[in-house]
Amino acid sequence: MKVRVLLALCAVLFSLCANAQTPDRIEIFGGYSHIGYYYYPAYTGPWTLSSFNGWETSAAFKIIPHLAAEADFGGLYGAQSSNCSSCSRDTIRTYMGGPRVAVNSGRATFYAHVLFGGLTYKTTYGGTQGIPATSNSDTTFAMAIGGGADLWFTRRIGARLVQFDYLRDNSRIPGYFAHPGQHANFRLSAGVVFRF
Repeated sequence: MKVRVLLALCAVLFSLCANAQTPDRIEIFGGYSHIGYYYYPAYTGPWTLSSFNGWETSAAFKIIPHLAAEADFGGLYGAQSSNCSSCSRDTIRTYMGGPRVAVNSGRATFYAHVLFGGLTYKTTYGGTQGIPATSNSDTTFAMAIGGGADLWFTRRIGARLVQFDYLRDNSRIPGYFAHPGQHANFRLSAGVVFRF
């Protein structure tokens, strides 16, 4: 029995060593990201969709064929009126990680992932026309479920044609006097992908 366990352990270790020698183990993505974020102004309502535009970057480390561990970071910024000194500037920061599964079909890669981590929503008021800036922020648990498609031009360089995620968080201040609770949002991303 001990010999069988030892042989099985050796087989696993050898397969991991062989996998470590294979190229294209690390995949880096960077590009544009858009979040449609829903919030509920407490005194006016109803639920309102606010657009945030910014960047997203991620790194996926292949563990075994078709399975990778992914780390994902993003920074997004809400629009602000240029002639309003008391208007708020809202920003969203995301930092998540989790498993990713992928399949290759010719020059295309299709993947799905489940990411867990945090989301920080920050609202800044003032800071223009001599008005001191004040801010309020909240960091809560966040989860993203989604996937996308990459098209590879060469072995090392490709384009992320689209990534769509269902993004859920528990932010207590997702906007001015916002209604607390869970928030269901969506995220779209596209950009450049590199393999090493």
